[in-house]
Amino acid sequence: MLKSLVQSALFSGLFLLHSVTYANPERIKLGMSVALSGPASHIGIQLKGGHQLYFDYANQHVLDDKMTLDLLVLDDGYEPNRTVDNTHYLLQHHKIHALIGNMGTPTTHAIKEILKRHQLPLLMPYTGANFLYQSPQFPTFALRASYLEEAEEQVKYLVEELGHKKIALFIQADEFGLTLEQSHRQALRDKGIEPVVIARFRRNTNDVARALTQILLTDTTAIAMIGTYEPLAAFINQAHRAGFRGTYTSVSFVSSTALFENIIVPAQVMVTEVLPNPTTCTGQICTLYRKLSKDKKRVINYPAFEGFVNAYIFIAALKHCDVKSFSTCIVPAIRKERETNPIIKALFKQQKSHTAYPVYRSYLKY
Repeated sequence: MLKSLVQSALFSGLFLLHSVTYANPERIKLGMSVALSGPASHIGIQLKGGHQLYFDYANQHVLDDKMTLDLLVLDDGYEPNRTVDNTHYLLQHHKIHALIGNMGTPTTHAIKEILKRHQLPLLMPYTGANFLYQSPQFPTFALRASYLEEAEEQVKYLVEELGHKKIALFIQADEFGLTLEQSHRQALRDKGIEPVVIARFRRNTNDVARALTQILLTDTTAIAMIGTYEPLAAFINQAHRAGFRGTYTSVSFVSSTALFENIIVPAQVMVTEVLPNPTTCTGQICTLYRKLSKDKKRVINYPAFEGFVNAYIFIAALKHCDVKSFSTCIVPAIRKERETNPIIKALFKQQKSHTAYPVYRSYLKY
């Protein structure tokens, strides 16, 4: 039976999950660049942990002695230039076969040319960036709904269900914010609405005061927020103290668990999610995730669950591929498992939806 271990490597921020014991097995090497430090580290740490939780299990109970799996994780602090450096390092020094679970729109956008040049598969990144759904010219598979689909769900909630007409956008000033700005404006335009104001803040900061002032000078009644949980929570806390009592929405990237934990004032917040609630969902993947999380004393939350599901689908697809054909085989194999594997299909059918990738919701109301 394969044994796996996680050890810290000499290169700063590198973590290696690997399996050893068998002579000359086929070896698949996966890379991951996520924020393990900085304001967005909660998301990256949980993503990394979710992937490792299932890969550890798979190395012991699923994979046979003909194949081993290495997961090499590097810290980029949610900074695009570091993601570029990490990707070069993983390619040149570790000869990775693919990236899996990379985190963020600006960070993923920064490595597009590297992915094209090397035809390196990008598997199930933690972003719904529109360019991943529009012939990106490198092998990729997006597990989650697009940000446009999330934006449409938020606009449905704010406009159709709550009746808001005066909606502002509070946006992280980078590729992530630009993608969501375009998506929200399109979704609002479909309802005959334009944003009251678009206010921005700088990535990896909690400097939200100027944006808050911009919004408070308008007649805004609802705010669609795009960013990580710390600045968004800071904004909501400060807005309440300034007298704002409207409704908020945000996209799945924020990590609803962390956002809700950091809001210390009464607020009404809806976060769109790309997976069902990991604490209450049913089916084999949900049950196994909760059992392994309990056994390993891991916190159950959406980012960790998404990492776990990514790893589960990857291992299911791996049986269709070998090392020689991996780069051309793995994306069609993942797509096949997503479309035909009854266990995986059951996970995404826990909500009535006509789309292949439904959008779910989390609420904070008090």
